[in-house]
Amino acid sequence: MGNPLLEPFEGVTLEQWADVNAAVVSGTPLEEAIKTIGVDMPRWDRANSEWLTRMRNDTTFTISKIYGAAFNKSSSGNLGSGSQVSSDSYPFEKWVEAMVAQDVLGKQGRDAQDILKDFGLTVSDYSNVSAYWNGKMMTDFNIAMRMQELLMQYKQKYESMSGGSDSNADITF
Repeated sequence: MGNPLLEPFEGVTLEQWADVNAAVVSGTPLEEAIKTIGVDMPRWDRANSEWLTRMRNDTTFTISKIYGAAFNKSSSGNLGSGSQVSSDSYPFEKWVEAMVAQDVLGKQGRDAQDILKDFGLTVSDYSNVSAYWNGKMMTDFNIAMRMQELLMQYKQKYESMSGGSDSNADITF
């Protein structure tokens, strides 16, 4: 018997769940994406909710690992699929800057997807680029060290553009 955590729910496997979500962030309407796995909206809503709950409660991160691999394999954006991402298609420095911009500007209320557009990325692209560069950092410590320098540099840049890290500091309740 397999891991009950990975058993399909409402007939939707973990991989199918990831595939549908990848299609949606790649621009396919949800109603169209769920047709590919043969479910209707109420069934999808139940399965989606269950898989989200399972992922949230999975302390072994088994679901996250499988989901991430399936999602990145299926998702496609401006840069193509995950296997098409390389250092030539999206430079490391630009990826780190996009990450910092999302953090700093997101705290100021800017939408993450809107910020990604400023960097020419879709959610799928960002996921694929992140998977690529995170993999590179695991095998090259110099890249990880460079990341720390860039994080500080870009954080300073974006915080100075906004007048500080907390643009809502003057609000009291």
